Amino acid sequence: MALGLIVKTGRILTAKLLLGQAVDGITHCAIGDGDASFTDPQNPPAPDLGQTGLRNERARKRYYKRTFLKEDAEGALLVNGVRYLETGEETNTIGIFFRFDEAEANGITIREYGFFGGNVQYVQSVTGDLAIGGVFHQDTNPTGEVLRPGYLYEVKNIPDFNKISDTRVELVGIIKI
Repeated sequence: MALGLIVKTGRILTAKLLLGQAVDGITHCAIGDGDASFTDPQNPPAPDLGQTGLRNERARKRYYKRTFLKEDAEGALLVNGVRYLETGEETNTIGIFFRFDEAEANGITIREYGFFGGNVQYVQSVTGDLAIGGVFHQDTNPTGEVLRPGYLYEVKNIPDFNKISDTRVELVGIIKI
């Protein structure tokens, strides 16, 4: 499976972090069902380098774990044919873990997902790690629960995957520097 695309805003987020500016690193993962350009369920369109958000965000979740990783043939985490092991050692690879549990984000055909950072904020009524409905806009999306979307770091478009109530979706952002 193809790798995700680190978009322009993701590069800006990285630059801000390297400059020591006060922004959060990658903290959230969003899933979406795409737009009219997603015509073939098995062959999604390529993401765009200039994207600043998903084409149609439906749900977003805060990470539950961030850790250093190292490649290890015995590692339990398998991503794109490479096995990783969590480690307490400082390495040039990190993993950021997101989980949409069985009761969350059901009925969504996932066609795209992205990792976000840089001071993401939900609307005041959301008290947990999950926000639904995309980015709030007073006129065009008044039910969206994401107040500040942050910086899109990486986006990936995938073949259709239907999230239903007996399915847990685990997404892991692997970042190698």
